[in-house]
Amino acid sequence: MKSLSNKWTRAAIPALLIHCSIGTVYCWSTFKEAIATKIGMSSFAVGWAFSLAIFFLGMSAAFAGKMVEKDIHKSSLIACICFTLGMIGTGLSIQFLTGWAALIAIFICYGCIMGIGLGVGYLTPVKTLMLWFDKQKGLATGISIMGFGLAKAIATPIMELFGLKRMKDVINLK
Repeated sequence: MKSLSNKWTRAAIPALLIHCSIGTVYCWSTFKEAIATKIGMSSFAVGWAFSLAIFFLGMSAAFAGKMVEKDIHKSSLIACICFTLGMIGTGLSIQFLTGWAALIAIFICYGCIMGIGLGVGYLTPVKTLMLWFDKQKGLATGISIMGFGLAKAIATPIMELFGLKRMKDVINLK
């Protein structure tokens, strides 16, 4: 039980894992071609969803900073809800819509809603670590943020193994 009392185990590793999950935003290029084919739009047009997500990440991080400072629990919940609803909405849009309707829904769900979840979700673990590690803020937050880039290295092969094969099967069936 001693390891659970260690603040590195209780805070830095979970923060790393949170950033690993939201860092999967960087995997968009892995499946944007398949999505473009499925909804009948160009890969270039579908690629804008990633740009919107990163834009909303930055904007929500900038403007939600006071909320994170005031109530970290509420901001964590908002991040989780926005990220999850954005991903679910994106999946439903891809599955059930085509053409411009699908593209606009993907922009709203993946770009805007999930992007807001990314921004707030990015700040929340960082703020927590800065509070817990007053003498090692840089190291603690650096470990956490490392998860954002690590997500691409971990999630891409998994998505290619499971998701892309399934996506190609669905496209070939229709």
